[in-house]
Amino acid sequence: MKSYIKCVNVDYESSRVEDFYDIQLNVKGCKTLRDSFKDYIQEEILEGDNKYQAEGYGLQDAKKGVIFESFPPVLHLQLKRFEYDLQRDAMVKVTNTFKNINDRHEFPMEIDLEEFLSEDTDRTNPHKYLLHGVLVHSGDSHEGHYFALFKPEKDGKWFKFDDDHVIPVIDKEVFEDNYGGEYPNENTITIRSAARNHERFTNAYLLVYIRESNVDEILSPVVPEDIPEHL
Repeated sequence: MKSYIKCVNVDYESSRVEDFYDIQLNVKGCKTLRDSFKDYIQEEILEGDNKYQAEGYGLQDAKKGVIFESFPPVLHLQLKRFEYDLQRDAMVKVTNTFKNINDRHEFPMEIDLEEFLSEDTDRTNPHKYLLHGVLVHSGDSHEGHYFALFKPEKDGKWFKFDDDHVIPVIDKEVFEDNYGGEYPNENTITIRSAARNHERFTNAYLLVYIRESNVDEILSPVVPEDIPEHL
């Protein structure tokens, strides 16, 4: 990942390349995962009292931002469902009642990330990623429950890993049930559907995507030689 500051009126740019283990993406104000990526690389304008001190040029208007130079075979995306609350002096899972970070946020089965790469990046290999893992939190920052949803095979089923229970699940339980926001109303207005039209607190907070070209290698069957001797 490259962080940069580029002057608007003079030919000067400062940049540095950093490694990353995961990417923390905003949920607030972003309806989809693609929106979150666009928000992540959005440039900040440095002007007025916030001008950039460029070496040899003095204070200058500039653009500050980040751009990706590559993505790893396995991509971990942390969705920022929690914020630090100054009044409580603690991390909180913010809901619509407070700051709207429990808004509906959709993530896809597959996503092409090429548009978020630097112009200099080698595009010989596609940058299409497939979802294979979702970590879920139900509750708030003080109490709740964690479980994981994984698809361990390329074209296999999804499974829910909840403590010592492992059960197969359908796509709705992976996607729709973990987008956050409010429960949708039924087509027919009934007492039951009206009761369901309320905010839910079960949502994804970490997504695991695998680059499509690496899926066969990463999800290849486990052979005896892969198992450590102490196991």
